[in-house]
Amino acid sequence: MRHSTLLLAASLGLVLASNAFASDRPDPGKLTTKCLDKAAKKFDVKNDYIQLQPLKANEDESGYSIAGVANAGIDGNKAFTCQFDKKGGFTNLVPDAK
Repeated sequence: MRHSTLLLAASLGLVLASNAFASDRPDPGKLTTKCLDKAAKKFDVKNDYIQLQPLKANEDESGYSIAGVANAGIDGNKAFTCQFDKKGGFTNLVPDAK
């Protein structure tokens, strides 16, 4: 009985620890939506005219980024990167210098 209680407690602790770790990573869907909205406003286009790459973690572990391109009509394609902090907070939209 004591052995099974200890095993159950250890298993529960692992499940709780893994859930806490998994919840530290921001929801990619929410970051994608935030990036779309910010880019649409910046380049004055509808979300349908924006293409985004998948969310990437920064190599220095400082946060996340999403690269994208907005089709701005006669102004051409505008490449940009949305930047997010470790917790998924939007920090900046950086247009490519082209």
